[in-house]
Amino acid sequence: MDSPFAEYLDSGYNPSDAEIPLIKALIQQKIDAIGSIDKEIKEIIDSLAALKARRKANKIFVQKHQALIAPIKRLPPDILSTVFLASLPVTECTEASMTCNHPAVVISQDPVNSPLHRVNGETAALFDSVVQRLFDLTTIWLSRSKGCPLTIFIKASESAAGGFDTSQSGILEGSLLMGLGKLVGLLLSESKRWEQVRFNLEIIGYSRKSQLSRLLFLAPRDVPILRKASIVINSVDIHILEVPINPSVASEQTNFWDGIVMSTIHGQALQSLTLACPKNATKLKGLQVNWGGLIELSLRPFTLGSGRKGVTHLTTDEALTLLRLCPNLKRCNLAIGNGSHASDWGAPPPVWNPSTTPLAFAPIQDDRPVCRLPHLHSLILREDSGRAYGLASALDLPSLRSFTQINPIQWSRPGMPAFYLDSEHERPWNVIPLVEWVQRFGHTITSIDIKHTGVPQHDVEKCLEGLPNLISLAIRSPFLESLNTTSPWGLGSLACDSFLKTLTPEVTEDGDTVTVTPGCLCPKLEDLALNSFPSSVPASMQLMFHEASVLEFLTGRAKASSKTVPEVNRVSKLRYVRVALVDQKVVDIEQELLQRGCNIEGFVGEWNYPDPPSPHSYLETPHIIDFAKDEF
Repeated sequence: MDSPFAEYLDSGYNPSDAEIPLIKALIQQKIDAIGSIDKEIKEIIDSLAALKARRKANKIFVQKHQALIAPIKRLPPDILSTVFLASLPVTECTEASMTCNHPAVVISQDPVNSPLHRVNGETAALFDSVVQRLFDLTTIWLSRSKGCPLTIFIKASESAAGGFDTSQSGILEGSLLMGLGKLVGLLLSESKRWEQVRFNLEIIGYSRKSQLSRLLFLAPRDVPILRKASIVINSVDIHILEVPINPSVASEQTNFWDGIVMSTIHGQALQSLTLACPKNATKLKGLQVNWGGLIELSLRPFTLGSGRKGVTHLTTDEALTLLRLCPNLKRCNLAIGNGSHASDWGAPPPVWNPSTTPLAFAPIQDDRPVCRLPHLHSLILREDSGRAYGLASALDLPSLRSFTQINPIQWSRPGMPAFYLDSEHERPWNVIPLVEWVQRFGHTITSIDIKHTGVPQHDVEKCLEGLPNLISLAIRSPFLESLNTTSPWGLGSLACDSFLKTLTPEVTEDGDTVTVTPGCLCPKLEDLALNSFPSSVPASMQLMFHEASVLEFLTGRAKASSKTVPEVNRVSKLRYVRVALVDQKVVDIEQELLQRGCNIEGFVGEWNYPDPPSPHSYLETPHIIDFAKDEF
């Protein structure tokens, strides 16, 4: 630093009185220099800002002129329409709202005289879905859709009105019912264009003022192209209204559907039908559906108030009667029971008592003709209030590939305490409802999805032995061993580990030679899901595994699927696995597999580890039970 005082800087030197004015002069000199530099910096910054502004103006000029000659503006209208339609989402399983964010609406905000706006407004198929109770917007969409077939999703409730005689009934009728009636009338006016409808309606059945029910009673000539219909009718809680209820209301609500025909689904073009309605509305004698034209059929329990499951539709005999009417079915979803309420995770499941029902399936001797469904490849069966005796033996399903069975009954042997682990050799293996289906169709089934509460693990393994071509397996309920609440924590998970071991090939490596010992279950397995439980199910009742067992399973499958293994002993390569782990995460499973030399290309794994324990707070007040555990 150029200063006569340089040698004294950063020291304890104390300048004399004569030196102080000289030092102040030096300081002022540098302050003036700093000011000059700041002025130069400001000039440079201003100059840079001016350059940036000029650059931005030129860039905007270029962009606007490039847009003027954009190739898309030279495309003919038919090509533009194709591009717009290709940008639409698939609406088969997606519900969306009609908003200004819809691609068609965004494009239509272009200047009115532009070709994009004109083509957008004239591309009718952009506006072929009605999904929300917005009358004005629905009117616009219907008008723009012109003559295109319509897909309609509507979810509506009459619970705020429903025809109760209350002091507010006039206000309710003047708002909700009038609005619903206006919308329903608009939709009905376009019924000849309905191609797919999905109605989720809350209707107070005994109300003769119902507006939503008008959607259900169209004549077949009014829905000539209706191909797919899903009608879900939920019961409205009548107790939520603080008004006196006439004792006859309940019976009126039950009997409302007697003799009423949902003629909207009687069109000859119908191919797919889903019903979740009061049982009185689905009696075969009242349904004149073109059964022979159906390729998809789903009859599920309707929902009572507060989300409770309602009664099932069909007994086994009724199901057979219905299926005989539908020889062209490809996919079927049936709830079968005896008319009692369907159970769910919310209530303790009933216990299977073989003292009143035989353990094994004996061949059913009856005069019922076999029902042949040559095209059926997917069957979902929910047995809500007991087993569907003889249904499998009465069916001929040569194309069946995917089978789902849901049975909430808890299995137990007579005279045995709850959760008693019986010996394998004392118990016949064909005691669970899946057995009948495996015995009859196991050679064709490639996908199994089951929910049987508390079945013995051994019985499931025996069923898997009868499924040599199984590719996809999902188990949605705990084994009997996992329900053993009297055992120490971890016994259930150990039992689950042993189940996973039955799916693990025994591999021997000798240099580059890999030998696989035959005998593991499901050699063609590619997809496995063993943790498909709702969040309400406690962890102690789930299928859970140790990390080491999961790694051994994945390693064995990966090595046994190598192309170096002879094809006769080779297993299929896993594509997807989902399991729950009993302990906290220790290793990264994918990284560990790579270190073991496994090929995991194309593999997807979902590992559900338990939540880490919350740190203990010493400021919490201990419970009485905590003191009871203390020993001195």
